[in-house]
Amino acid sequence: MKHPYSSLVFMAAVLTLVSCSHRAPTISHVHIGHAMTGWHDTPGKEGLFVVAEKNAGEAISLAGQAATAGGDLGRIQSAIGQVSVLTDGSTTAAGSQDRYGVKQALNGAVSHITYAATSPDATTNTKAFAEVFAVNAAGVIDRCDLVAALSGDILTTTSVEEAALLAPEVEKLARANLKGEDLDGDGRIGSTPAEYGLVQLRQEIERMLAREDPPYRTASSWYLFNLIRLPDGSWIFRKRSHGGKVSSGY
Repeated sequence: MKHPYSSLVFMAAVLTLVSCSHRAPTISHVHIGHAMTGWHDTPGKEGLFVVAEKNAGEAISLAGQAATAGGDLGRIQSAIGQVSVLTDGSTTAAGSQDRYGVKQALNGAVSHITYAATSPDATTNTKAFAEVFAVNAAGVIDRCDLVAALSGDILTTTSVEEAALLAPEVEKLARANLKGEDLDGDGRIGSTPAEYGLVQLRQEIERMLAREDPPYRTASSWYLFNLIRLPDGSWIFRKRSHGGKVSSGY
């Protein structure tokens, strides 16, 4: 015979699961989401780290075109100009940033993972990871600066020979930004922070997320784009009205 309370128990369990599924993510995990899932002013509102990866991939292709352009200075400079923007961003006439390059996007990802680690609800795992991530990301940032410097030389030279000599160096740096490089010849990429590329950094992020307890889950777009910082430095989610719209009060 069916227990008279079995249906009630079942419904209570279902409601509990539904309630849990709609539980707000931690502030720490939303900051990680800004790096890996979505950020409000990146192209396509993609995660900062994702933007860095995409731009790094495009930069490799264009740097390859420059490196194989032979004696065509115009082709070399056109391709390198695009590599420079993809790697080091571009600015408006007023001096404000209007595009995320690899450098800007990765710096943003580092900042948000640091925010995640300094949030009151951060796990020990996230706290331990953030400092190491910043150190390992520094090699990519340094390469971006080298790409910018070499690109500037190529873009201002009138010598085909100089441009043709420097373009393969830019390609090498662009490739290392994504895939890393084995600087010490030990057959392994990642022995030192200087060897890291975005591939190795993503692997580190994914391993960190796999260790999270409570488990990391991707935040919905509402939480990603409605986390705000108060004047005292604390972070909160905007309040929603009963109609589902964001209210003006905090």
